[in-house]
Amino acid sequence: MTVDQARALVNVVELGGYAKAADKLGKSHSALVYLIRSLEGHCGFRIFEPKTYRSTLTPEGRRVWLKCQEILAKVDELDQMCGLFADKWEASLKVVLDGILPFDPFLKIYQDFRKMKVPTVVQTYTDFLQDVEKTFVGMEADMLISILPIRASGIETVELSPFKSLLVAHRDHPVHQSAKRWHVDELHEFSFLTIRGSRSQLGLSTAEFEESASFFFSDFASKKVAIQKKVGFGWLPEHMIETELRNRVLQPIKWERRSVHEIRPVLGVRRSSQGGRAAQLVVEALKQI
Repeated sequence: MTVDQARALVNVVELGGYAKAADKLGKSHSALVYLIRSLEGHCGFRIFEPKTYRSTLTPEGRRVWLKCQEILAKVDELDQMCGLFADKWEASLKVVLDGILPFDPFLKIYQDFRKMKVPTVVQTYTDFLQDVEKTFVGMEADMLISILPIRASGIETVELSPFKSLLVAHRDHPVHQSAKRWHVDELHEFSFLTIRGSRSQLGLSTAEFEESASFFFSDFASKKVAIQKKVGFGWLPEHMIETELRNRVLQPIKWERRSVHEIRPVLGVRRSSQGGRAAQLVVEALKQI
């Protein structure tokens, strides 16, 4: 079956006859008749009822007509997609980001792309700290968002809006049962919870707790659950615990050092990816946050 045969059938049915369909498609009446008959020969049965004044479909012909409509819709979709790719829209865009970052901006990007019918598939991958850049290089990704300095070559960087991380524990955790301000040595009696790997590069006030940490987690969601269950204390990004802070379910630790740390994420884009229209939209969206 050819696209021309499918287009001929759909137009004959929708316009109610060969004459109007031939006029719309810019074909002669005989050429259109040939396309329909060759389609019937390919199918092995009648598409139209014989000996009828109007072009009436047989039951089998109606099924073929419906399927031809689907085929032509896909052909039109393919034509549009190819046109967009030719207009510098990328087929895909790979982004690696640190798991501490809020994901809501990417949900909005996905929604905006869908509304705009952007053909680019945005693929996001999550890792932590120095592993973000390792994954970026290993996957040959287009972008990364890191909370550590980016060392890879051929990358243009943009500073994004900073956000806070807080050293917290559940309000009923023993660390909050005293009004005093804890010393570093005293906090060692409680379980310190952290994401795998050292955070010394971030300059956190709890750097020495890393080596003696009681529990290591692979993501902040599981770490948050553990803190809420009073297993221990640890750092959580403010955007993840806004409700718990407002309701005072989680509270910052009172000790001799800082319980609030400002994190400054950096967006890195490969120079080879900068010319793509989807990449430009993602960069501009992230800069507005």
